[in-house]
Amino acid sequence: MRKDYIARGVVWIFIGIGLIITLFPFAWVVSLSLRIEKEVFTAILFPEHVRLRNYIDAWVKFDFTMLFKNSIVITFTSVAVTVFVSALAGYGFAKFRLKASNFLFHLILSGIMVPPIAVVIPLFVFMRRLGLFNSYPSIIFPYIVFGLPIATLIFKTYIQNLDNDILDAARIDGCGEFRIFLRILLPIIKPALATVTIFTFMANWNEFLLAVIFLQDKKLHTLPLGMAVFMGQYSAPWQLIGSGVVISILPVLLLFFILQNQFIRGLTAGALK
Repeated sequence: MRKDYIARGVVWIFIGIGLIITLFPFAWVVSLSLRIEKEVFTAILFPEHVRLRNYIDAWVKFDFTMLFKNSIVITFTSVAVTVFVSALAGYGFAKFRLKASNFLFHLILSGIMVPPIAVVIPLFVFMRRLGLFNSYPSIIFPYIVFGLPIATLIFKTYIQNLDNDILDAARIDGCGEFRIFLRILLPIIKPALATVTIFTFMANWNEFLLAVIFLQDKKLHTLPLGMAVFMGQYSAPWQLIGSGVVISILPVLLLFFILQNQFIRGLTAGALK
């Protein structure tokens, strides 16, 4: 009995250490966002003077209204298309046996091995020739393409483990495949939908490399790109950058907490069934 208490205590100690290591960077950024300029490099975690106006100044100086609009349009569009197309592809690869389906699946999956930086020049030339350079589609299409392989893999792996009985019953009742996908399959695969949505949203929301190349117009800048403009070689308003980072994190946290509840409900429903 005593050994059990000791083992539990050791486990909780490791959990506490892991929690501190995980939360310390976030706590430091929040602390940075509340400092005055003189305490940016002197205070460790708790500044002597708290300045909440940094958030207002950061919003005005970085023009967060425009940056948020651009990030929301680009991220939500790319995530919605990626989730829908990859879920549809995962359903097809998992439940249908077609010629060359394995070859096509592995061809799509090979996209995971291609880093975005390796195809920047061909993408640049391609977008210029299509007349899409320096526009929303020039960044939305690459986000969709780079997000499809891993998302398709997640959906295929999850869907192929589902029982076919409910799908066969719907087919017998005269339900078409696309209607089965929308009305029956999507509610069942909520855990996979939540997982893909969260990871794709985080990747697209924080992406910088493609945005800095394809979005030259300042009116099209996303949040990471807009804040990077104010980071000079010798000086930068670090307290305002910290405030901007905290503000930009909030949509990701909000989405996570919303989908976390759906993720838990989806797992519970699946277990009960």
